[in-house]
Amino acid sequence: MRKTLIGAAMLALLAGSLAAQDEEPVPGAKILERTKADAMLLLPQAGTGGSAKVRLEVDEQKQTEIKIDVEGCEKLKGYISTPFGLDKSKKYPLVLALNGDGLDTPEDLKSAARLSNGSDPLILASLMYCGAEDAGQGIRLISPLVKQEKLIEALTWFLKKVMADQPIDPDRVFLFGGRGGNDRAADWAEKLWEDDPDAFPFRACLYDGPMWNFDVEKAPPVATVFSVVDWDLEMSGGDSFDSPAKCANELLARGVPAEYHVFKADFFTSEPDRLFQIHRAAINRLGGPGAEEYPPDESRYLGAKVPADDIPWKEHKDPWANEVIAYALAEDWKGAWERGNGILNDKNIKTKEKRDLKDFMKEFEKYVKDECDRLDASIQKSIKADFWPNTWHWERLKAMNRAFKDESWYQKKGYSKTLETLKTYGPAQRDAARREKLMQAVKLELEGKRDEAKKIYQDVAKDKKEDGGVSTWPYAAEYRLSWWEDIG
Repeated sequence: MRKTLIGAAMLALLAGSLAAQDEEPVPGAKILERTKADAMLLLPQAGTGGSAKVRLEVDEQKQTEIKIDVEGCEKLKGYISTPFGLDKSKKYPLVLALNGDGLDTPEDLKSAARLSNGSDPLILASLMYCGAEDAGQGIRLISPLVKQEKLIEALTWFLKKVMADQPIDPDRVFLFGGRGGNDRAADWAEKLWEDDPDAFPFRACLYDGPMWNFDVEKAPPVATVFSVVDWDLEMSGGDSFDSPAKCANELLARGVPAEYHVFKADFFTSEPDRLFQIHRAAINRLGGPGAEEYPPDESRYLGAKVPADDIPWKEHKDPWANEVIAYALAEDWKGAWERGNGILNDKNIKTKEKRDLKDFMKEFEKYVKDECDRLDASIQKSIKADFWPNTWHWERLKAMNRAFKDESWYQKKGYSKTLETLKTYGPAQRDAARREKLMQAVKLELEGKRDEAKKIYQDVAKDKKEDGGVSTWPYAAEYRLSWWEDIG
């Protein structure tokens, strides 16, 4: 009976038509209202998040070990990871991460801390809940140190302690279940919601990898993000676990905002940067500064790349200059500028050792200034023609804007204004209209009107060739349809 009430209330709230409850309050009503608003922050999903070509910027963090003061859980260990320079007068988002097998927790937490960066620094916490014994022949047997109910008790105690001891923003607490720990994370979230929906602590649940025994009906009705590597699906055929795509479809049908990301990664890379880009974006959107923008797939670039677009350096006699060049060749102009100047400003390096790099950085700065002029002129022509600009030029100017926007010479120019114009002129307005159609589809899908929503996705997907084929939202509609599953 209680589950039926919650499900009905969720659909009503997300449709914006919750009626007053005379007999008894709806369990978790405030959480459901927040989820309704969060749906509009996360959706429509533009496609697979992140980019394999963009460097993942992270901040430096330090770890602290915490004793778990729960009877029967003395062997468990808690760990907190905080940014260097933590300002206790501020409030930080918290991520409780169960990332890995529960054994090498300090390393797993170090990996999960890649969710944090300077624009939205996070506090992270995790629990060591498994032990290992030598079985001979180089084999380690890993087993839980406590039973599931005691683990949940310890996790709940640990979360409350971290929130009490650290400067945490209670409206931005997230659960991250990484590969190996996502099933336990989902079980814990389910139990917390079942026990007290009104006190449910997590703004969103973020899961990476295959899901095992994921119960959509019992899952908390909060924003949920799934990511999975393509080879995980290929190896299993999707039959040995609950398909994350199926979970996301069923959550959406239930009225719960959900994202699904399937991406390519090297088989031998267990935790590629892209999965952290995907989940960081959700954290950044939900009460944060907004998600970082990533370049589109090069197959959708408009305009040919010509010799004038080539970077003028391939290699240099100075090894530090070569590092700067490597960043530039990856179109990471911010990284190039920071690396070059970081070395020049390093007082531990003798001046004479930096001469070649100093000369190169002068050459580098001159090229950047001339290149910004060239890119701006190209884009201005497209604006006058009411057509999307050459994507190579647009993406490079955006990257240079991120790198040099605070430089005085850059601020005297109109490059930032040019980029702002691209957000509001004709093609951008048409793109915004397509996004609005997808918003309508999202709202219909969350209301359970999936046939109507699907038709809109199909209609928007037909616009892929409009405006030079650069528009984001037809591809977003196509991506949504690629993992659409009819719910019986």
